[in-house]
Amino acid sequence: MLGIKRRTTEKGFTEKEFRVKCADGYKLNAIITCPENTRKLVIYVNGSGPMTNRTLRKFSDGRIVSYHKLFADEFAKRDIAYCSYSARGVTDGKKAPLFCDIDKKKYKTCLPSNSVSDVECLITHLREKIGIDCPVYLLGWSEGTIISPLVALRENVKIDGLFLAGYCNENLKDILTWQLKSGKSAMLNMRKMFDYDKKGYVTKQDYEEDRKNAREKVLGNTEFSALDKNGDGVLTAEDFISADYLNSIFDAIGRNDDEWLENNYPLPLTSGWFKEHFSLTPNSETLPKLDIPIHIFHGEFDANIPVSQVWDIEKTFKEKGKNNLTVHYFEEHDHDLNYGRYMHKGELSEGLQELFDTADEI
Repeated sequence: MLGIKRRTTEKGFTEKEFRVKCADGYKLNAIITCPENTRKLVIYVNGSGPMTNRTLRKFSDGRIVSYHKLFADEFAKRDIAYCSYSARGVTDGKKAPLFCDIDKKKYKTCLPSNSVSDVECLITHLREKIGIDCPVYLLGWSEGTIISPLVALRENVKIDGLFLAGYCNENLKDILTWQLKSGKSAMLNMRKMFDYDKKGYVTKQDYEEDRKNAREKVLGNTEFSALDKNGDGVLTAEDFISADYLNSIFDAIGRNDDEWLENNYPLPLTSGWFKEHFSLTPNSETLPKLDIPIHIFHGEFDANIPVSQVWDIEKTFKEKGKNNLTVHYFEEHDHDLNYGRYMHKGELSEGLQELFDTADEI
């Protein structure tokens, strides 16, 4: 049995840090926060990129805080244990903005197939070594919404339900194409900041009015004319199409050029990771095969995955006569269900509040 480090959190809950031996021998670093009377367990299934079991972030007051602290505290006060784990080859670091160090050799093994197997090994360890004996729910975010259903589908471990936030219904290749070739991803961000009456585009007057003080904070006071690429006087998705960049990404993946990806893609991700994702069956086919309770939480202004993908899977379930899917839509919410509100104001967004309440009530 691998060693366990225990401590009591400031909220009075028990936190255990431990390592799990995975199927290929890799040692996975994990943390579980347990209330006094645990009645359920929620495991956070990582999104893409170098996340750790703490995933440190810099809050608006300058503090360096664990991203997972909010989840651990909110679940624990509802008598729900919460477990997070580090991506392969990733440890906490001191350099902003990601605050992590990456062992590139080990990180190359951070592939979807290993991610699925690692979650299975984690659950087995929690049951057999930690002594967790309660219903287990997976909270998958972004890429985690792809991994979590695959864990449930394989049935190597018992999963009692899925919470999926920032839901991916299609293959990653299709999602990347939507993000960059359509220009709609960037436009959603612009609309959240400047489209006050939700007309679907942004005028020069909207931009200069800047009710949310986003021009300087987010765009560095970029002039409207510099964004209005086609010069038609309004900002639309057409102004943000990045087809050449998308083709460069696909070319780099095709030639296994991890160095180019590291220098040019927003997150450190490997060509092997991309290629394996591109080969996966999409959730549009996987999710309907599951009969366990599934809850999807999705924001209107999710610029990573369009809300239309949630509409599509909801329609599929209705057509198949399946009633185990519940969808939670949130206006004015982003891919993170406005987690930033907690970072800047210490307040829960409507989306996060409903996520915690749903886990409590299920």
